[in-house]
Amino acid sequence: MKLFKEDSSSSLTKKRLSQIKSFQYIRDSAGAAILEFAIILPVYLLFIFGIIELGYVLWGNSALEHGASYGARYAFVHPTSSSSTIKSAALASIDFPNNDITYNVTISPNVSADIDGSFSYTFKVLPLNPLTITTHIHQVLPTPS
Repeated sequence: MKLFKEDSSSSLTKKRLSQIKSFQYIRDSAGAAILEFAIILPVYLLFIFGIIELGYVLWGNSALEHGASYGARYAFVHPTSSSSTIKSAALASIDFPNNDITYNVTISPNVSADIDGSFSYTFKVLPLNPLTITTHIHQVLPTPS
């Protein structure tokens, strides 16, 4: 025997209670920090490794320019040197890992030396195409006395 008469208002109350419980579940902040961390971490790591790779590319560009200018200076100071000697001097002047920097030296005897350099880099973390930076230096040689 039922003590209370079940009417539509009590079923409405049960529905309302279940809705309140579901809203409490939504408002529950337990675990929110780990969820936010999981969303932010990949973006943060991409940003950090992007800065590291950009620094490596700028270092390579600086080393490329320094080696080419040193090779041009060496060609001016030693105007009778061969292109392989100038190339070796340019490569020896830079402090850069791997063999990512190459030089090509063309000499017009007693006239000029042209030094072309290139730096190639394939990105390790960032989803970008490989990058090649080039430089060209034209050094006029002194006239022989």
